[in-house]
Amino acid sequence: MSSIPTENLPPTTSIILPYEEFQYDENKKLGNANGNFYQRKPGVENVHDGQIMIRLKKKRFVILDYGYVPSEEEHEMAKTIPHVSIPKGAGVAKCNTQGCERIGVPIMLYDSDPDEPPSLYLRGGLCFSCQRNLNEKRRTNKKRKKSECIDREDEVGAVPESKDFPAGQFLADVASYPPTTLNRVRANGEFIDLDSDAIIINGPVDGTRKRGLGYQHREIRNDILGYVREISEEAKTLMAHESLSPGQ
Repeated sequence: MSSIPTENLPPTTSIILPYEEFQYDENKKLGNANGNFYQRKPGVENVHDGQIMIRLKKKRFVILDYGYVPSEEEHEMAKTIPHVSIPKGAGVAKCNTQGCERIGVPIMLYDSDPDEPPSLYLRGGLCFSCQRNLNEKRRTNKKRKKSECIDREDEVGAVPESKDFPAGQFLADVASYPPTTLNRVRANGEFIDLDSDAIIINGPVDGTRKRGLGYQHREIRNDILGYVREISEEAKTLMAHESLSPGQ
C-alpha cells in the first residue's frame, strides 16, 4: 500500500463527501476497469488502509474510509443518505484475517449505485489489503479450474453442442465417440460429468409437452392431477388383485 501515490488531502472529519471533491479522481485517476482502485488518503501501517476509491462492475464505484471513526450522530445521519453506509463496527472492528491488526470494517462515504448489493469490501470484514489478496486468490483459482476443464476436454474429446436444439438439450452421437468421451459433456457452456451408465436423450421423450403458448400452469396442473388419479386407480387395482391372489 505504501507504494501507491496519494494526494495531500486533510484527514477525514465528516461522512459528508461532496461530489466535487472527488469528481476529478473518478474521471482522471481511477480508470474504468473493474477492480481498479485509487488511494485518496494514505493509511497507517498495521492500523488502517486509509481512504480508497474502488471501481466495481458496470462502472459503479465506491469510496471507503478505513481510518475514520463515526459518531453516534453520523450513524443516524447515514440512515437518511442513500449513498452513505456505516456498518456495525466501522472504523473500530479489526480485520478478520488471523494476525492482521488493521481495521476490517470501513465507512462507505460514497456509492455511485446504492441500489446494488453492498460491495464485498464493505461487508467482508477484511481490511482492504486482505480483501484484495483474497479476491486475487479466488480469481487465480477460477482460471486454474477453467484451464483444468479445458485440458481434460482435450484429453477425452468433446461432445459438440448443436444450435438446432433449444437450451437444456444437447446432441451426442454415441456411435462416433468412444465410451470414455461420454464421461464429460458440455451443455449451455458448462461441463457436466456423467455416470458410465448414463443415457443421453436427443430431444424430448415422445408424448411430453413443453410449457409454452396454450400450455401454461393451469394446463400443466390439470395434467399432473390426471396423472395422479391414473396412478391412484392403478394402485387400487393392483392392491385388489393382490388381495384375491391364492394363499392370501
